[in-house]
Amino acid sequence: MRATFLLTFLLLMAAAMGQNQVFWDAKDYPNSGMVIQGDIHVEPRMGRFVLTYEVNGSSKTTACRKVWGFQFDRTLYRIAPEGKIPVRLMAQGAVYYWENGFAHLRMQRDSLEASAYDYGRFSYLSMDRMSEIVPACFQGKQMSKASERFKDAYPAYADMLGCIGAGSDQDSTRQCVVEYEVAVEEGRALKP
Repeated sequence: MRATFLLTFLLLMAAAMGQNQVFWDAKDYPNSGMVIQGDIHVEPRMGRFVLTYEVNGSSKTTACRKVWGFQFDRTLYRIAPEGKIPVRLMAQGAVYYWENGFAHLRMQRDSLEASAYDYGRFSYLSMDRMSEIVPACFQGKQMSKASERFKDAYPAYADMLGCIGAGSDQDSTRQCVVEYEVAVEEGRALKP
């Protein structure tokens, strides 16, 4: 009985240790990332954002611009091109919806229900898990060139992007994404 318990405990520990990874390139995801121990921290340092993590007992620091993404507590984060900041994958389907990674890392690490953030925007979109991530702002002065290209490249998203508009309210943006996903499932909207 003790041997079974010990074996189960060791297997669970091994699985838990393997859940946090850094992915240097998209081709590394999901199976070839660098396995790390403990938490992943992202912080500003000398004008850029860096990941801080532990590998084989020693602390490592890597500029966010040098990685494709990371997995923390079985949740995928990617580095968005705008600002080289982490964003968390929140929903995947006909469109991929991402939210500010600073807030979500803090919530996961500290078991919080909500958290503020100082950098980046609150919502982002991409066509799929591997494609470019753009800010979820599709009108007004805050719309980036990447968001404008995304809007032009995927006309099937027109209603959803019009609903999101300037992207000034996170709850409204989430609702627009959900409504689009439901419309695709029901056949009322086309998937690009």
